[in-house]
Amino acid sequence: MSTLVEGGQNDCAMVDARRTRLSFCSASINASHSPATDDNPHCDCFYCLTLHSNRLCSLFSLGAMPSKVYTEDGTVLEYLDVNNSACEACESGCHQHRRSHGKGIRGPSNPATDNGHRFWMESSADIAKAGSTLVSSVQLLCQNPSLDEEFGESSEGFVAISLLRPSGPTRFVLQWKQRTQAMGFYDESQWITASVESDTLFKVKGLIPGVQYRFMVTAIGPGGRLGETIASSWTEISNAGGPRASASALTIRNGYNSDRGITAHLEWPRTAQDSCYYKLQLSNSTLQLDMDIVLDASSSILLPHLEFDCNYAVSLATTASDRSQIGKPSATSAIVDFPGENCEYVVRLVNYDVVGRDAVVEARVVIESTTTLIRLEDMLRPESLFIALCFLLFVFLCVLIRCKCGRKCPNRVSEKQHKLTEYP
Repeated sequence: MSTLVEGGQNDCAMVDARRTRLSFCSASINASHSPATDDNPHCDCFYCLTLHSNRLCSLFSLGAMPSKVYTEDGTVLEYLDVNNSACEACESGCHQHRRSHGKGIRGPSNPATDNGHRFWMESSADIAKAGSTLVSSVQLLCQNPSLDEEFGESSEGFVAISLLRPSGPTRFVLQWKQRTQAMGFYDESQWITASVESDTLFKVKGLIPGVQYRFMVTAIGPGGRLGETIASSWTEISNAGGPRASASALTIRNGYNSDRGITAHLEWPRTAQDSCYYKLQLSNSTLQLDMDIVLDASSSILLPHLEFDCNYAVSLATTASDRSQIGKPSATSAIVDFPGENCEYVVRLVNYDVVGRDAVVEARVVIESTTTLIRLEDMLRPESLFIALCFLLFVFLCVLIRCKCGRKCPNRVSEKQHKLTEYP
């Protein structure tokens, strides 16, 4: 269960993740806190919205530069990076209890916990406003068996949060529950608050095989709660001792990007029981490239900087979390080809001398459209030979049936009929 920790008047409430069967790898992120003090000079780079003014106290650096995250499909996500030494020093110092050293009678203090509860309830009144919802879905992407020192033989996985739109400084309160089935009935636990996260992708450990889990997330901004809480569907943890086999159907989509050149996107049907770790092998007639892939919320894997009109073979194999086991690979192939219209470019070079006279040289470059030709290596591929053999066999059967049906059998007259015709 989550608890709220009380501090001084300028301290903020923080979520304390208790040790539970399910553990979130990312550390619980505490809310922020107070302006700069002599004891904590790092806090001058942060702003604090106090709970006494019914606002959420957050830990975000004014001086932090936006950082970028590149997903497996090539998408670039920007966020405010607060994971640095200054942030850690400010967070540590601002959580210290403060005592008033001034003279005079001290009045009754208003605990930060009470203000935090009041702020939470008042901000809940705005969650029904149009456009306030930020989170669209939360789901368990994948899972892998793991041997953990704390949880023993269990499983780990990745949970992804999908957003409807880009947002400013946002934290996500994460909760989970579990259930088991016995005698046709479900034994379901209560919601347990695990941690507060700033990222939309995080790892979970301690998943029990055979148990179903559900996750719920609440988005929090400087102004309070952002929309309703969103819960995932129930997902059962697999009892398999190793990583699940790779998908049998791999799909490749060709594309072009000015930054990455010729690209291809590798896709396959995904489920929550799939592995989180893969080994990808990309090869053609001149090179072979091996890559370790960690699954994220993107729908495909980007293969950049490919060559025109080249036949590539792609294989994908699941691996264990420690890369010790490798499953049976799924293989496919693709030809990178981009037929199109003729393109003509004009290149002009202008040169000026010291007296202002200019000289112009112009060149025209025509790029003809690529045409798909049948090459010998394509004709000798196993699938091409199999199709040709089936076609020849079909033609032979048609000719054989036509010959048998074309023969005319002689008319036979029975002996009985012959005698009847001779009878006067």
